[in-house]
Amino acid sequence: MYRDYENNTPGNAHSTTLGVQLGYESPEMAGLSFGAVYSYVEPLDSSRYSNNGKTLLSNGRVNLLNEVWLKYRLESLGLTNTFIKVGRQVVNGEVFRADEFRQKQRAFEAAILVTKDIPDTTLMIGHAERISNVWDNEDSWKFQDLGDGVTWVEAVYTGITNLEVAVFDAYAYDWVNLAGGRVKYTLSDTTALHGYYRHENDVGRGANHSSDMVGASVRQKIGGVTLEPGFLSVGGDTLAFSELGTGINHPLGSSMMIYSGQFEGGAKTAYLKAGAKIDKTVLYALYNCTWNDKTPYNGQELNVVVKQPIGDRLTVALKVGAGYRDSRTGRADTFASDARLFVTYNF
Repeated sequence: MYRDYENNTPGNAHSTTLGVQLGYESPEMAGLSFGAVYSYVEPLDSSRYSNNGKTLLSNGRVNLLNEVWLKYRLESLGLTNTFIKVGRQVVNGEVFRADEFRQKQRAFEAAILVTKDIPDTTLMIGHAERISNVWDNEDSWKFQDLGDGVTWVEAVYTGITNLEVAVFDAYAYDWVNLAGGRVKYTLSDTTALHGYYRHENDVGRGANHSSDMVGASVRQKIGGVTLEPGFLSVGGDTLAFSELGTGINHPLGSSMMIYSGQFEGGAKTAYLKAGAKIDKTVLYALYNCTWNDKTPYNGQELNVVVKQPIGDRLTVALKVGAGYRDSRTGRADTFASDARLFVTYNF
Protein backbone atom coordinates (compact mmCIF):
# COMPACT_ATOMS: atom_id res chain seq x y z
CA MET A 1 0.00 0.00 0.00
CA TYR A 2 1.22 3.50 -0.88
CA ARG A 3 -0.20 6.91 -0.01
CA ASP A 4 0.90 10.43 -0.84
CA TYR A 5 -0.99 13.25 0.90
CA GLU A 6 0.11 16.83 0.26
CA ASN A 7 0.50 19.06 3.34
CA ASN A 8 0.47 16.01 5.60
CA THR A 9 3.17 14.69 7.94
CA PRO A 10 4.47 12.32 6.69
CA GLY A 11 3.49 13.44 3.19
CA ASN A 12 3.84 9.94 1.79
CA ALA A 13 4.34 6.45 3.11
CA HIS A 14 4.37 2.85 1.95
CA SER A 15 3.89 -0.50 3.66
CA THR A 16 4.00 -4.10 2.44
CA THR A 17 2.49 -6.76 4.65
CA LEU A 18 2.06 -10.52 4.61
CA GLY A 19 -0.89 -12.01 6.40
CA VAL A 20 -2.71 -15.26 7.02
CA GLN A 21 -6.35 -15.79 7.86
CA LEU A 22 -7.46 -19.12 9.30
CA GLY A 23 -11.19 -19.83 9.49
CA TYR A 24 -13.34 -22.76 10.54
CA GLU A 25 -17.09 -23.32 10.66
CA SER A 26 -18.42 -26.54 12.17
CA PRO A 27 -21.22 -28.69 10.78
CA GLU A 28 -24.58 -28.06 12.39
CA MET A 29 -25.64 -30.62 15.00
CA ALA A 30 -29.09 -30.43 16.64
CA GLY A 31 -29.25 -26.80 15.48
CA LEU A 32 -25.93 -25.88 17.07
CA SER A 33 -22.76 -24.76 15.25
CA PHE A 34 -19.69 -22.66 15.95
CA GLY A 35 -17.02 -20.82 14.00
CA ALA A 36 -13.79 -18.89 14.36
CA VAL A 37 -11.54 -16.68 12.21
CA TYR A 38 -7.98 -15.75 13.21
CA SER A 39 -6.11 -12.95 11.41
CA TYR A 40 -2.37 -12.33 11.59
CA VAL A 41 -0.65 -9.62 9.53
CA GLU A 42 3.01 -8.61 9.73
CA PRO A 43 4.75 -5.69 7.94
CA LEU A 44 7.54 -6.95 5.68
CA ASP A 45 8.72 -3.50 4.63
CA SER A 46 7.58 0.04 5.40
CA SER A 47 8.78 3.59 4.98
CA ARG A 48 10.96 5.09 7.70
CA TYR A 49 8.46 7.43 9.32
CA SER A 50 5.31 5.31 8.94
CA ASN A 51 5.61 3.51 12.32
CA ASN A 52 5.52 0.05 10.70
CA GLY A 53 2.77 1.15 8.31
CA LYS A 54 0.48 2.61 10.96
CA THR A 55 0.93 6.33 10.30
CA LEU A 56 -1.05 7.68 7.31
CA LEU A 57 -1.56 4.19 5.84
CA SER A 58 -3.30 2.38 8.69
CA ASN A 59 -1.69 -0.73 7.18
CA GLY A 60 0.32 -2.34 9.96
CA ARG A 61 0.32 -5.33 12.26
CA VAL A 62 -2.77 -7.38 13.16
CA ASN A 63 -2.84 -10.32 15.58
CA LEU A 64 -6.43 -11.08 16.46
CA LEU A 65 -9.13 -13.69 16.85
CA ASN A 66 -11.51 -11.62 14.73
CA GLU A 67 -14.40 -14.06 14.99
CA VAL A 68 -15.37 -16.74 17.49
CA TRP A 69 -19.09 -17.42 17.76
CA LEU A 70 -21.74 -19.92 18.75
CA LYS A 71 -24.91 -20.23 16.67
CA TYR A 72 -28.18 -21.99 17.47
CA ARG A 73 -30.94 -22.53 14.92
CA LEU A 74 -34.38 -22.71 16.55
CA GLU A 75 -35.64 -25.72 14.60
CA SER A 76 -36.83 -27.40 17.82
CA LEU A 77 -39.43 -24.61 18.10
CA GLY A 78 -40.50 -25.03 14.49
CA LEU A 79 -38.56 -21.93 13.39
CA THR A 80 -36.40 -23.37 10.62
CA ASN A 81 -35.17 -19.95 9.42
CA THR A 82 -34.42 -18.38 12.80
CA PHE A 83 -31.11 -18.40 14.66
CA ILE A 84 -29.29 -16.82 17.59
CA LYS A 85 -25.59 -16.03 17.19
CA VAL A 86 -23.36 -14.92 20.07
CA GLY A 87 -19.70 -13.89 20.17
CA ARG A 88 -17.19 -12.12 17.95
CA GLN A 89 -18.70 -11.88 14.49
CA VAL A 90 -18.94 -9.86 11.28
CA VAL A 91 -22.31 -8.09 11.07
CA ASN A 92 -23.30 -6.90 7.61
CA GLY A 93 -26.73 -5.29 7.44
CA GLU A 94 -28.57 -1.98 7.53
CA VAL A 95 -26.88 -0.50 10.62
CA PHE A 96 -23.40 -2.10 10.51
CA ARG A 97 -21.34 -3.11 7.49
CA ALA A 98 -18.21 -5.08 6.75
CA ASP A 99 -15.50 -3.52 4.58
CA GLU A 100 -13.28 -5.31 2.04
CA PHE A 101 -10.86 -2.45 1.42
CA ARG A 102 -8.59 -3.57 4.26
CA GLN A 103 -6.92 -6.77 5.45
CA LYS A 104 -9.65 -7.75 7.89
CA GLN A 105 -13.38 -7.21 8.12
CA ARG A 106 -15.00 -5.05 10.78
CA ALA A 107 -16.19 -7.29 13.62
CA PHE A 108 -18.28 -6.90 16.77
CA GLU A 109 -18.65 -8.66 20.08
CA ALA A 110 -22.39 -9.04 19.85
CA ALA A 111 -25.49 -11.19 20.25
CA ILE A 112 -27.99 -11.24 17.39
CA LEU A 113 -31.33 -12.85 16.60
CA VAL A 114 -32.10 -13.23 12.90
CA THR A 115 -35.35 -14.62 11.49
CA LYS A 116 -36.81 -15.13 8.03
CA ASP A 117 -39.82 -17.05 9.34
CA ILE A 118 -42.00 -13.95 9.05
CA PRO A 119 -43.43 -13.95 5.49
CA ASP A 120 -41.45 -11.74 3.07
CA THR A 121 -39.44 -10.29 5.96
CA THR A 122 -35.91 -10.55 7.32
CA LEU A 123 -35.64 -9.30 10.90
CA MET A 124 -32.47 -8.77 12.93
CA ILE A 125 -32.31 -7.76 16.60
CA GLY A 126 -28.92 -7.34 18.23
CA HIS A 127 -26.76 -5.84 20.93
CA ALA A 128 -23.05 -5.08 20.47
CA GLU A 129 -20.59 -4.30 23.25
CA ARG A 130 -17.25 -3.95 21.42
CA ILE A 131 -15.89 -3.28 17.94
CA SER A 132 -12.74 -4.29 16.05
CA ASN A 133 -12.35 -1.85 13.19
CA VAL A 134 -10.81 -2.29 9.74
CA TRP A 135 -8.01 0.21 10.31
CA ASP A 136 -4.58 -1.25 11.14
CA ASN A 137 -3.21 1.78 13.00
CA GLU A 138 -2.22 1.67 16.67
CA ASP A 139 -4.96 -0.26 18.50
CA SER A 140 -7.94 0.36 16.18
CA TRP A 141 -7.95 -3.28 15.05
CA LYS A 142 -8.22 -4.51 18.63
CA PHE A 143 -11.65 -4.91 20.19
CA GLN A 144 -12.64 -1.61 21.82
CA ASP A 145 -15.63 -0.80 24.03
CA LEU A 146 -18.65 0.81 22.36
CA GLY A 147 -19.33 2.87 25.48
CA ASP A 148 -22.31 1.19 27.16
CA GLY A 149 -23.07 -0.73 23.98
CA VAL A 150 -25.38 -0.41 20.97
CA THR A 151 -28.77 -2.11 20.70
CA TRP A 152 -30.36 -2.22 17.27
CA VAL A 153 -33.23 -3.65 15.25
CA GLU A 154 -33.60 -3.76 11.48
CA ALA A 155 -36.14 -5.30 9.12
CA VAL A 156 -36.24 -5.78 5.34
CA TYR A 157 -39.64 -6.35 3.69
CA THR A 158 -40.09 -7.65 0.12
CA GLY A 159 -43.81 -8.53 0.09
CA ILE A 160 -44.76 -5.85 -2.47
CA THR A 161 -43.92 -6.60 -6.09
CA ASN A 162 -40.75 -4.84 -7.27
CA LEU A 163 -40.33 -3.05 -3.93
CA GLU A 164 -37.83 -3.63 -1.12
CA VAL A 165 -38.21 -1.61 2.09
CA ALA A 166 -35.80 -1.57 5.04
CA VAL A 167 -36.26 0.21 8.37
CA PHE A 168 -33.84 0.32 11.28
CA ASP A 169 -33.08 1.86 14.65
CA ALA A 170 -29.86 1.77 16.67
CA TYR A 171 -29.56 3.08 20.22
CA ALA A 172 -26.03 3.85 21.46
CA TYR A 173 -26.49 4.37 25.19
CA ASP A 174 -25.69 7.89 26.45
CA TRP A 175 -24.48 8.85 22.99
CA VAL A 176 -26.80 8.88 19.99
CA ASN A 177 -29.86 7.24 18.45
CA LEU A 178 -30.01 6.38 14.76
CA ALA A 179 -33.31 5.83 12.94
CA GLY A 180 -33.87 5.49 9.23
CA GLY A 181 -35.00 3.59 6.20
CA ARG A 182 -34.04 2.45 2.72
CA VAL A 183 -36.18 1.70 -0.35
CA LYS A 184 -35.45 0.05 -3.66
CA TYR A 185 -38.00 0.07 -6.48
CA THR A 186 -37.29 -2.08 -9.53
CA LEU A 187 -38.74 -0.55 -12.67
CA SER A 188 -37.43 -3.26 -15.01
CA ASP A 189 -34.70 -5.86 -15.38
CA THR A 190 -32.27 -3.04 -16.10
CA THR A 191 -33.47 -0.08 -14.00
CA ALA A 192 -33.94 0.43 -10.26
CA LEU A 193 -34.50 3.49 -8.04
CA HIS A 194 -32.93 3.78 -4.58
CA GLY A 195 -33.80 6.09 -1.70
CA TYR A 196 -32.22 6.45 1.72
CA TYR A 197 -32.91 8.49 4.85
CA ARG A 198 -31.44 8.43 8.36
CA HIS A 199 -31.68 10.69 11.39
CA GLU A 200 -29.30 10.86 14.35
CA ASN A 201 -29.93 12.66 17.64
CA ASP A 202 -28.22 12.72 21.03
CA VAL A 203 -29.62 10.62 23.88
CA GLY A 204 -29.01 10.38 27.63
CA ARG A 205 -25.83 12.19 28.60
CA GLY A 206 -24.63 12.42 25.02
CA ALA A 207 -23.34 15.73 23.71
CA ASN A 208 -25.65 17.86 21.55
CA HIS A 209 -25.99 16.07 18.22
CA SER A 210 -28.45 16.17 15.33
CA SER A 211 -27.88 14.96 11.80
CA ASP A 212 -30.02 14.07 8.78
CA MET A 213 -28.76 12.12 5.80
CA VAL A 214 -30.68 11.83 2.52
CA GLY A 215 -29.63 9.83 -0.51
CA ALA A 216 -31.11 8.96 -3.91
CA SER A 217 -29.75 7.13 -6.93
CA VAL A 218 -30.71 5.37 -10.16
CA ARG A 219 -29.14 2.01 -11.00
CA GLN A 220 -29.08 1.34 -14.74
CA LYS A 221 -27.70 -1.69 -16.58
CA ILE A 222 -26.42 -0.98 -20.07
CA GLY A 223 -25.17 -4.18 -21.65
CA GLY A 224 -22.58 -5.63 -19.30
CA VAL A 225 -22.07 -2.36 -17.40
CA THR A 226 -24.05 -1.13 -14.39
CA LEU A 227 -24.12 2.64 -13.88
CA GLU A 228 -25.42 4.40 -10.78
CA PRO A 229 -25.55 8.20 -10.59
CA GLY A 230 -26.71 9.56 -7.26
CA PHE A 231 -26.77 12.31 -4.66
CA LEU A 232 -26.04 12.23 -0.92
CA SER A 233 -26.64 15.04 1.58
CA VAL A 234 -25.69 15.30 5.27
CA GLY A 235 -27.49 18.06 7.15
CA GLY A 236 -26.57 19.22 10.64
CA ASP A 237 -23.67 17.52 12.41
CA THR A 238 -21.10 15.05 11.10
CA LEU A 239 -22.49 11.50 11.11
CA ALA A 240 -21.80 9.44 14.23
CA PHE A 241 -22.57 6.17 12.42
CA SER A 242 -20.46 6.29 9.26
CA GLU A 243 -17.91 4.40 7.20
CA LEU A 244 -15.11 5.76 9.41
CA GLY A 245 -16.49 4.00 12.48
CA THR A 246 -19.26 1.42 12.50
CA GLY A 247 -19.62 1.06 8.75
CA ILE A 248 -22.69 2.30 6.90
CA ASN A 249 -25.06 0.76 4.37
CA HIS A 250 -25.51 3.73 2.05
CA PRO A 251 -25.99 4.26 -1.69
CA LEU A 252 -22.70 6.08 -2.20
CA GLY A 253 -20.63 2.88 -2.06
CA SER A 254 -17.20 2.12 -0.67
CA SER A 255 -14.70 4.97 -0.85
CA MET A 256 -11.08 4.09 -0.10
CA MET A 257 -9.95 7.52 1.04
CA ILE A 258 -13.02 9.55 2.11
CA TYR A 259 -10.81 12.49 1.14
CA SER A 260 -13.60 14.84 0.07
CA GLY A 261 -15.39 14.60 3.45
CA GLN A 262 -18.60 12.96 2.26
CA PHE A 263 -19.91 12.26 5.80
CA GLU A 264 -19.12 15.66 7.32
CA GLY A 265 -21.98 17.84 8.52
CA GLY A 266 -23.18 20.08 5.70
CA ALA A 267 -21.69 17.89 2.95
CA LYS A 268 -23.49 17.45 -0.37
CA THR A 269 -22.11 14.82 -2.73
CA ALA A 270 -22.89 13.97 -6.34
CA TYR A 271 -21.43 10.68 -7.49
CA LEU A 272 -21.27 8.11 -10.26
CA LYS A 273 -20.57 4.41 -9.75
CA ALA A 274 -19.79 1.95 -12.53
CA GLY A 275 -19.30 -1.79 -12.36
CA ALA A 276 -18.74 -4.57 -14.87
CA LYS A 277 -17.59 -8.17 -15.10
CA ILE A 278 -15.71 -9.23 -18.23
CA ASP A 279 -15.29 -12.98 -18.18
CA LYS A 280 -13.79 -13.40 -14.66
CA THR A 281 -12.40 -9.87 -14.38
CA VAL A 282 -14.29 -7.55 -12.01
CA LEU A 283 -14.14 -3.78 -12.63
CA TYR A 284 -15.41 -1.08 -10.28
CA ALA A 285 -15.16 2.72 -10.35
CA LEU A 286 -16.54 5.44 -8.07
CA TYR A 287 -16.27 9.18 -8.67
CA ASN A 288 -17.67 11.75 -6.26
CA CYS A 289 -17.73 15.53 -6.02
CA THR A 290 -18.47 17.01 -2.58
CA TRP A 291 -19.44 20.54 -1.54
CA ASN A 292 -18.83 21.21 2.16
CA ASP A 293 -20.56 23.94 4.18
CA LYS A 294 -18.50 23.57 7.38
CA THR A 295 -15.08 22.22 6.37
CA PRO A 296 -12.74 24.71 4.65
CA TYR A 297 -12.64 22.86 1.32
CA ASN A 298 -14.68 21.23 -1.40
CA GLY A 299 -13.41 17.91 -2.70
CA GLN A 300 -13.37 15.30 -5.41
CA GLU A 301 -12.32 11.67 -5.35
CA LEU A 302 -11.94 8.82 -7.86
CA ASN A 303 -11.56 5.16 -6.91
CA VAL A 304 -10.86 2.34 -9.39
CA VAL A 305 -10.68 -1.39 -8.62
CA VAL A 306 -9.61 -4.23 -10.91
CA LYS A 307 -9.90 -7.77 -9.54
CA GLN A 308 -8.59 -10.76 -11.48
CA PRO A 309 -8.85 -14.43 -10.44
CA ILE A 310 -5.99 -16.60 -11.63
CA GLY A 311 -7.03 -20.23 -11.53
CA ASP A 312 -9.23 -21.42 -8.68
CA ARG A 313 -7.18 -20.22 -5.69
CA LEU A 314 -5.18 -17.09 -6.59
CA THR A 315 -6.68 -13.59 -6.89
CA VAL A 316 -4.93 -10.31 -7.70
CA ALA A 317 -6.68 -6.99 -7.03
CA LEU A 318 -5.43 -3.46 -7.75
CA LYS A 319 -7.22 -0.62 -5.96
CA VAL A 320 -6.26 2.96 -6.82
CA GLY A 321 -7.65 6.24 -5.51
CA ALA A 322 -7.00 9.93 -6.17
CA GLY A 323 -8.41 12.88 -4.24
CA TYR A 324 -8.42 16.67 -4.61
CA ARG A 325 -9.34 19.38 -2.11
CA ASP A 326 -10.19 22.87 -3.32
CA SER A 327 -9.51 25.26 -0.43
CA ARG A 328 -12.04 28.02 0.26
CA THR A 329 -9.82 29.89 2.75
CA GLY A 330 -6.93 30.96 0.54
CA ARG A 331 -4.74 28.04 1.54
CA ALA A 332 -3.12 25.86 -1.08
CA ASP A 333 -5.25 23.23 -2.80
CA THR A 334 -4.10 19.69 -2.06
CA PHE A 335 -3.90 16.40 -3.93
CA ALA A 336 -3.72 12.89 -2.50
CA SER A 337 -3.22 9.45 -3.99
CA ASP A 338 -3.73 5.92 -2.70
CA ALA A 339 -2.66 2.60 -4.25
CA ARG A 340 -3.19 -0.92 -2.89
CA LEU A 341 -2.20 -4.26 -4.36
CA PHE A 342 -3.81 -7.37 -2.87
CA VAL A 343 -2.49 -10.82 -3.75
CA THR A 344 -4.65 -13.51 -2.13
CA TYR A 345 -4.25 -17.28 -2.14
CA ASN A 346 -7.01 -19.48 -0.75
CA PHE A 347 -5.95 -22.91 0.51
